[in-house]
Amino acid sequence: MKPLSPMLRPKPLLFAALLLWLVFPSLAAQTKTNSPPSPAPTPTNALPAQLVLPKSVFLIPTTPQQGKDPFFPHSTRLFTSVVVSTNPLPAPVVKIELKLTGISGTSARPLAIINNRTFEANEEGAVSTASGSLRIRCLEIRADSVLVQIGGEQRILRLRPGS
Repeated sequence: MKPLSPMLRPKPLLFAALLLWLVFPSLAAQTKTNSPPSPAPTPTNALPAQLVLPKSVFLIPTTPQQGKDPFFPHSTRLFTSVVVSTNPLPAPVVKIELKLTGISGTSARPLAIINNRTFEANEEGAVSTASGSLRIRCLEIRADSVLVQIGGEQRILRLRPGS
């Protein structure tokens, strides 16, 4: 048998393209006629609906049944109650007990005994009190009193009558 020439051999791709070219327009016309007409949009004056985005809510669990820390699953630090103080507590008022025991010396150079330590005018030093050591400055020594400075506060110490 003699082989057919390449020109006379049937070409399947060409045959398929020709078939589609004939069938496709008829299918397109058929789908257009079968679809129902779409309703015309009605014009409105209303604003388009606003999209409401959900807000994330994060709650710290107070019991192990409510949840756990994903990074430290065996930690119990979330379940301990912590009291947070918003206002600092006032500092306790420390009453400084300074006692003028006596006044001595000469009139040109008077001396004052405060908490068992002797001071002259304009002398600074530490005295011991019930709350610890305290630095004071003796500013002026008078006949029956002494003016001292404690920090930025000035105080007058008087001799007790009969001492």
